[in-house]
Amino acid sequence: MKLNLKFKYNDHFGIPQCSIKVDDEVLYQGDVKEELVFDHKLDQGKHTMSITHYNKQNSETTVDQDKHFVLEQIVIDEVDIDQFEHCRLSHTGRFYPDYDKAYVKDQNLLGNMLPEYIQPNHYFGHNGTWVLDFETPTLLWLIKEQNPSGIHLEDTMFKTGQETMSNLRRFFDLD
Repeated sequence: MKLNLKFKYNDHFGIPQCSIKVDDEVLYQGDVKEELVFDHKLDQGKHTMSITHYNKQNSETTVDQDKHFVLEQIVIDEVDIDQFEHCRLSHTGRFYPDYDKAYVKDQNLLGNMLPEYIQPNHYFGHNGTWVLDFETPTLLWLIKEQNPSGIHLEDTMFKTGQETMSNLRRFFDLD
């Protein structure tokens, strides 16, 4: 599997830290970079990619003289797996924030219940882990995920073209 990740980040307080894993194998750990590329062998089947933002301190969020928030952050700009640009599918990833205890307390006092995870989300303002479940071979996973018709490729493999066309006509109410 070829994995290409592009990030944007704020380095006002220093370069944010991240780690990137596929399944349980760490591919990278350290300062986030604008682009990271990996070649990683994967067996066919289900997999999990995770990107963790860590070491952000409470002092790395501040308000400037114009009352604008300045904070350490990472933003996923692009996710390509096996040279398929599918950032449109990265919206299926979930970000699990590692909320600071004082922040949780303040939000609870305001009546705000913080979610376990945020989806869709490409923005890491808190420490936390973004998780994307995917399958290999990647092309079949992409077809299955982006399939608006509801027809599954694997269900059509052993049918004649006429059967498939009849199913499509019924699905779109063209008969």
